[in-house]
Amino acid sequence: MTTPSKTTSGDLLQELHIERAAQPDVTPPRSGRRSVSVGLAVAVGASLCLGLWGRTSTDAEADAAVATSAVPAAPTTTTGPTLDASGYVVARRTATVSSQLTGVVTDVLFEEGDHVEQGQVLARLDARSAMAGLESAQRQVAAAGQLARQHEIQFSQALRDSQRALELSESGLVSRQDVEQASAKANELQAQMLSQRRNAQAARALADVAQVNLDHAVIRAPFAGVITSKAAQVGEIISPGASSGYTRTGVATIVDMNSLEVEVDVGEAYIGRVRIGMAADVRLNAYPELSLPGKVIAIIPTADRGKATVKARIGLQRKDPRILPDMGTRVSFLVAASSAPDIPNARRQRDGNSAEPLAHPSSHVTGATSTSMTSQEQQ
Repeated sequence: MTTPSKTTSGDLLQELHIERAAQPDVTPPRSGRRSVSVGLAVAVGASLCLGLWGRTSTDAEADAAVATSAVPAAPTTTTGPTLDASGYVVARRTATVSSQLTGVVTDVLFEEGDHVEQGQVLARLDARSAMAGLESAQRQVAAAGQLARQHEIQFSQALRDSQRALELSESGLVSRQDVEQASAKANELQAQMLSQRRNAQAARALADVAQVNLDHAVIRAPFAGVITSKAAQVGEIISPGASSGYTRTGVATIVDMNSLEVEVDVGEAYIGRVRIGMAADVRLNAYPELSLPGKVIAIIPTADRGKATVKARIGLQRKDPRILPDMGTRVSFLVAASSAPDIPNARRQRDGNSAEPLAHPSSHVTGATSTSMTSQEQQ
């Protein structure tokens, strides 16, 4: 009974034995599995590094693009040149100083480039004729005044005689006719007195004219500025209406340097871009490195038919002693432009664009990592 049971157990053990030759060994050796795991880990690490490096470089490029093209978070305005035009520096306030009298220049008290103040004496003319005219007018004023005083005395006496005749007429001592004659004489003397007073006033007015003519013999600066030209010398004749080349019409030209501005010719096709108040950048041909801020202060409402241009005036917001009248200039009109999108929006758009291509490498890396961990757990 015991022997058969042992035989049966041995047979069963033999039946349960797995013949290694019959089935191929699919499990790699331990060293082989280890090398596969190491290779897979290296591949996963390389994928992670490439993905992170790609994302970092993409972020850096996007940040650089945003920093270059975008402005700070607070929206601001930038300016850029839209239109260039050429012109010249002009003085809004300039004058050729002359005299209203015709006379010979006796003194010249200035030179080119001198700074003068308002009322400063520039030159003097021969004033002997004006002085004689003033003296004659003053004598006429004195004579007219004396004559007017004489008529005043006569009228005063005639007025008293008329009043006395009226009183005597009331007493019956003087006839009515005598009273009327006394009254008429008083009225006549009153009219003569008033006429002589007006003659005296006319004489005084002529004296004032003679004084003005004498004052015109002294030529003064009408405003503060710089002498840009000296047109007369001592001994020359000055006349306000000179018709010959030997007679001058002025002695000097004064320019107010605080009134300098720029006038440019803008083509008709581009004048619509220019607006009053628009900022401008002014550069002198003589000093190209000198940039002067300006602003459009006026657009002359007329066009030049021959050149097909419209003139615009540019006010200089900063003065410089190097700016001189009639200098050539180049003007760049500037226009306010809205800033680029703010940084948060740009960053959000950048992240949205970069998230799409980075999603696929990320999923592959995650899957490879998961597979690698599973393989190690199985080991």
